[in-house]
Amino acid sequence: MSRRDILVVENNSDDLFFLKRALRNAHVSDNLHSVSEGRSAIAYLSGQNEYADRNRFPLPWLIFLDLKLPYKSGIEVLEFIRSQPQLQNINVVVVTASEDDKDMRRTTELGVNAYLMKPPSAYVLERLLASPQLVPPKENDLPTRNETRNATGAGAGRATLSPASAPPFTRRKKGARNPWRYLYEAPSKDSLLLVIAAVIGLAAVILMIVALAQ
Repeated sequence: MSRRDILVVENNSDDLFFLKRALRNAHVSDNLHSVSEGRSAIAYLSGQNEYADRNRFPLPWLIFLDLKLPYKSGIEVLEFIRSQPQLQNINVVVVTASEDDKDMRRTTELGVNAYLMKPPSAYVLERLLASPQLVPPKENDLPTRNETRNATGAGAGRATLSPASAPPFTRRKKGARNPWRYLYEAPSKDSLLLVIAAVIGLAAVILMIVALAQ
C-alpha cells in the first residue's frame, strides 16, 4: 500500500483548486485524490461502492478535510476516522474558513494533526509537511481493503458516528503537538530580507531626492 497518496475532502471547487495549486508550489508530488462530500469520504476510507478498488483508490497517509460538507460534516468524517482502529495512523489536517472555538475544540479532542485556515499558502504547507506534526505511516500501518471492510462492516456508510462510540484516540507519535501551530502564517527569512531591502532602497531614493533638491 502506497504511503504517498493524499485525500482531499472539499466540496468547493475554487478552494480545491487553490489547495492543489499550493501543494504543487510546495513541491508535493504525492498522488492526489478528492471527494466532494462527507458520505463519499467515508465510502472511500471504507473501500465501499466505487471505491472498492484499492489500486485506484488507495488509503491515504494524509487527509485534508473541510468541515462544512454536504450530507456528513467534516466533524462526522473525523469521528468516523478516529473510531476505526485500522485508520488511526492516517494524518488528518482540517482546512476550513471556520474559526469557531467549538469546531477547534472538537477537532482537537479527536486528534486532528493541524488546523489550517483557507486558503493555505505553499509556505504554510511546506512548513507543515516538513514538521513532526505529520508522520508518514509505515507500510504495514495501512490496512488492506479486506481488513478495512471487516473492521467497518458492510454498513460503514451508515455507521453511528457519535463521540461515545469512538475509542480514545491514542497518538503513537512522540512529543506534544499543537494543531494551531500553522493556523497563521509567519514571514520567512527571505521575505523579511526583501522587506528590509525595500525599506533601505526607499530611504536611499528619498535621500537622493532631498540632496538633488538642495
